[in-house]
Amino acid sequence: MNDYSDETRIRGQNLLIVEGKHEKNKLFGILFRCFPSIHISMDDIWIYGTNIYMLYDDISREYGEIWEEDDVDLPFVISRKLEFDPLRYKEDFVNIMLVFDYERHDKNFSEEKILKMQRYFSDAADMGKLYINYPMIEAYQHLRTVPDEQYAEKKIPVSLQPGKKYKALVREETGIAALFEFPGKMEDLLCRHFGIEDEQKGKKCCAEILNICNETNLEENIQQILQDAVEKREAQTAKYQIKAMMTETGYAHTGQTYWQYMRGIFKQIIRHNICKANRIQNNQYEVDDSQYRESFEHLDPVRILEVQNTCSREETEGFIWVLCTCILFVAEYNFTLVI
Repeated sequence: MNDYSDETRIRGQNLLIVEGKHEKNKLFGILFRCFPSIHISMDDIWIYGTNIYMLYDDISREYGEIWEEDDVDLPFVISRKLEFDPLRYKEDFVNIMLVFDYERHDKNFSEEKILKMQRYFSDAADMGKLYINYPMIEAYQHLRTVPDEQYAEKKIPVSLQPGKKYKALVREETGIAALFEFPGKMEDLLCRHFGIEDEQKGKKCCAEILNICNETNLEENIQQILQDAVEKREAQTAKYQIKAMMTETGYAHTGQTYWQYMRGIFKQIIRHNICKANRIQNNQYEVDDSQYRESFEHLDPVRILEVQNTCSREETEGFIWVLCTCILFVAEYNFTLVI
């Protein structure tokens, strides 16, 4: 059962359906803190728990093989599968977004099925909008730095299977993953290593550290945050370790909080992926500022998928363009957020 079991139905919500915990906790949990005007809470994120091809089968079981001719109620299909009580319906939501991986390596992969999904789920305000990440969600971290000129031509061979090999490649090549891991590592350090047993107190300390916005009197500020939370004998070690972590991450010297700094990082990642999508669709990566919005608005997810299918069809020499589409929903939600 989920958290809705004892609640009255809340209409007018935004719904984000994701494949797994990484999307919810490591990506969108940070993204929504960086863009608070996007009205999606963590409770509005449903973890489906398996891939897009299994979702296709669930829809087919409910509506038949030619479900694309029907009015598919995706929240109903998923809430029933996940045993929500009460069940949810698409009329409960103003926008529905789906985030899934391409996963050509999956045994159930089908060009026909994934194209049908991309064509059908094309409107967030109606049946829902599908965002496919190529080859997987980790694509958003596949940058050596920001900006990264190499991202324009970044691709992976189809032979790089299974998915854990791509994850390992990203870990090897990324220069930005540590930024996304920082809040979790900070909370883990405070609660597990330095013994803050009160969960709320640990979260409060972590939040205050993430809101430090300059390096002036950094040690004193950290010490003040820790003084009522960490035992005195541990406080000195904790202070220096936290300072080292913050210095390595580098946001405090910019005069910004962690969230403000990451908002800028997200904007750059989004721009990289708008340009990359344009590269795949139109064979042009560089986009002038004056053409940025127009280029985004002319992106065609179906055409991009068709190109990816064609490029990756050959098992020995095929390749997949690295592309994260799910973070582009920020631009679709409100384009002014990304400029």
